[in-house]
Formats: sequence, C-alpha cells, structure tokens
Amino acid sequence: MKKLIITLLMLGFVQPAYSDIGWVENATVLRTLVQDNTYGNCMVYLDKLIADTGLDCPSKWIAFSCDGTFNARDVASKMLDSAMMAFALERKISVRLDDNKKHNGFCTVVRIDVLPK
Repeated sequence: MKKLIITLLMLGFVQPAYSDIGWVENATVLRTLVQDNTYGNCMVYLDKLIADTGLDCPSKWIAFSCDGTFNARDVASKMLDSAMMAFALERKISVRLDDNKKHNGFCTVVRIDVLPK
C-alpha cells in the first residue's frame, strides 16, 4: 500500500510536455529567405521578437517548412507566397507559430493571415 501511495504521488509531479502555439500579430516582413536543404527551405524575418510572445523561438526568423517536414509542401509554399505578397505590398501579417516544430532552431508557421491596410 505504501508503494502504491508513493507511486501515485510521484505521478502527480509528472507533467506532460505540450508544445506552445502562439500568435505574433501585426508584424511586418522585413526579409525573405529561400535556401535548399536548410531552414525548411524558406523563411521570413519579422520586425518583432517572437520570444516576447512567450514562445521558445530564438529570433525574428520564422520557417514555413517548404521542404514538407511540418507542413505540406504546397501549403507551406502558399504561406510563403502570402508573406512575400505582404512584403511587396507593405502589409502587416499575423502568424501562428508552433515552438515544438523547429527548423535549425527556428519556429514553424502553422497559419498566416495577411491583414488589410
């Protein structure tokens, strides 16, 4: 009985590991990057520090996973196209990031919204 109680108490201290998914809102795309075999093949650089949102993301770079690791290639390509359109038209974006899905340490976008002016 004592072992059962100790085991149950120890299980109470075990926390499951959840990834954090969060938003970076009203960001401006400052740079784009497309490179084969690294960073998930495509990234953009934002004007906001992502770590300020509470996510475990080291910089202002975000990956779209154009190589198909975390997003389907066609979806990632369309997300990159949306970011490039926002860059060209000087529009703001909001992105939802998953800090458990990383390319070379950079968080991956799971959704992008291009905002109206």
